[in-house]
Amino acid sequence: MEKKSIVLAITPARGGSKGVPRKNIIDLGGKPLVAHTITQAKKAALIDEYIVNSEDEEIRQVAEKWGANTMTRPDMYAHDQILQEVDLLLKWTVEQFEEANPDKHVDIVVLLYPTAPLRNVSAIDAAIDLVKNQGYDSALSLYYDTRYLWSVTDEGTTVEPRNYDPNKRMPRQKESWNQWAENKAIYATKRDILFSIGRIGPKCGYVEMEKWRSIDIDEPVDLEMARALYQAKKDILDS
Repeated sequence: MEKKSIVLAITPARGGSKGVPRKNIIDLGGKPLVAHTITQAKKAALIDEYIVNSEDEEIRQVAEKWGANTMTRPDMYAHDQILQEVDLLLKWTVEQFEEANPDKHVDIVVLLYPTAPLRNVSAIDAAIDLVKNQGYDSALSLYYDTRYLWSVTDEGTTVEPRNYDPNKRMPRQKESWNQWAENKAIYATKRDILFSIGRIGPKCGYVEMEKWRSIDIDEPVDLEMARALYQAKKDILDS
């Protein structure tokens, strides 16, 4: 039997979030947080199959209400406590999906965290296209970041610059360095790269997203900003 090669998108949605309790089903603009990602995934033209993976029954019920297929993850991947836990969960999900669908072979895996509700659908398709049609083994979403970064020394008593020389400061728009920040909105990876290395391969492409779309909800202040941005940009987001 010839198997159909597909793009499988996965949203991991734990019930035990720490910074914002139960954040994956908390309200944002009148619907649960996870529902924003579900809607985006269903609109993406290059996604063939989509799964919300959670150990939490209520989250699975909410996801199904919004039209997503769901899968119950093992307890070992439900606590955010082990190295590359999400990559391991992605691999487990791919194997479970293929076991349940023997006529399908997952060629590209897309990770869409529910905590990035302001991503644009066109960016999802652009990231997949980089891997599917443009020779990249993986791709992720970034935003352009002009911040001057510092780190605290090992002693914890002083700080030092990381990405510029403060004694040779230029106007920010004329600095010689260019910096992009990972926004955790979109990852697309060839299956063989995911299984052999992880979600980021040696030939990784990128899709640039606007900074305001790059909110990653981890703490209460992130949720407040996301709610404000959603209201301010609602016409664009819902179009």
